[in-house]
Amino acid sequence: MPKCQNCGTTWTWVQCVCRLVTLGDSLTCPSCMQDQFLTVKARKKTSLFVFIAPLLMFISVAFGIEPFASLALFLATFLVVLGIFPFLIELTDERGPMW
Repeated sequence: MPKCQNCGTTWTWVQCVCRLVTLGDSLTCPSCMQDQFLTVKARKKTSLFVFIAPLLMFISVAFGIEPFASLALFLATFLVVLGIFPFLIELTDERGPMW
């Protein structure tokens, strides 16, 4: 789980998910209210999740999976990604380069 670089507070899973569904490049620490940013390493790891949806669409079309089964596959994958995403986050208190 991520740890605030300013106050050292370890974020809970719920706090991480709530902070990640907001827009913007900074995450606000729930304890000290200071802006935190994803590290370059964390951004690279989490950017791979972008390719999951197109891959699932391709698999669904290529193998002729039923629409309801496809939807179930998308939902299950979304829940898995949402479950592991906070464990891949590393925070820094400085805004770094994009890559």
